[in-house]
Amino acid sequence: MLGRVMAELAGPTFRDYVAGLGAPGSVLVTWVPAHRSVERERGYNQAAVLARALANEAGGLPVAAIARKVASTRHQQRLDRAGRQANLQGAFRICDTFRFPVGIETLVLVDDVYTTGATSCEVSSVLAEGTGLPVRVFTFSRASGGSLEGHD
Repeated sequence: MLGRVMAELAGPTFRDYVAGLGAPGSVLVTWVPAHRSVERERGYNQAAVLARALANEAGGLPVAAIARKVASTRHQQRLDRAGRQANLQGAFRICDTFRFPVGIETLVLVDDVYTTGATSCEVSSVLAEGTGLPVRVFTFSRASGGSLEGHD
């Protein structure tokens, strides 16, 4: 899968990034969730594959699904920043069954592509509010050009 190749390429940068966040056991890696219908259609969540592989590349950091996407939203491709933000509002929630390992002080949210930041901002807000922990974002790439490129 492409997520594993992406993790190999981004691994050194990710290791440096998380090394600056505190003790190895204090960082937990998570990802931007996809709606269950999208994940069922694709057969996987690219951000989850990337997050797990990056955590492994960084020496086996703890990794877990902390948020879930509860609303099926429109595709983000043709939306501007304001449209993306409105489209995602209320779409994510903390997983009811998640229990933190002892000693976690920081969350690292992984996504594959950063376009306008609407998705990472919305998920980060839900994670920070729901856990009381600081959330840092790591993406494999950033879309260039107009705000209507790529996905979010």
